Amino acid sequence: MKKKLLALLVIGSAVVVSSCSKIKEATNQDITLTTAAVTLTIEQLTTANANSAVISSKISSAELDALIKQKASGFGIKNVKSLKIKTLKAKIINPVNDASNNFNNLGAVSAKLEGNGKTFTANHAVTTSATYELNFTVDSSVDIKDIVSASTVSYSLSAPVRTPTNKPITIELVATYDAVVGL
Repeated sequence: MKKKLLALLVIGSAVVVSSCSKIKEATNQDITLTTAAVTLTIEQLTTANANSAVISSKISSAELDALIKQKASGFGIKNVKSLKIKTLKAKIINPVNDASNNFNNLGAVSAKLEGNGKTFTANHAVTTSATYELNFTVDSSVDIKDIVSASTVSYSLSAPVRTPTNKPITIELVATYDAVVGL
């Protein structure tokens, strides 16, 4: 009798543990998040330089918690299971359509996100004509939840200067993320 009761107890426990695991997995939600634009200013670049250097940087507060709560009620940044960057775009917002001051003044551009002591870098090849928007090449397989779950995230752009500019350039960076949230 004791053996039957023990066997029943073991089987029952296994069912409960298995069911809890399945319930937990069933609560996972896939969501897409688009961040507010982060504005960076590249001061006037007065000399050409073949070496890549940081041309602009900014520290911004991470607002992903609010975005997650909008997209998946009841979840927040603490519920993120994975977060992968889908797109990273840079757009010149000032000066607009200026043939003398645009991304063509630069060599290959790198965008870097840093937070919690970790770094993610995305790149864009050299442009050959006046260009006002860049779509960075991103590795969407890299989980960057540790970076963007920091209270602040540092954004920076690096590039060699091919042609000097004659005024500052203001850029907006916008990222889109694929996230999985759950219990």
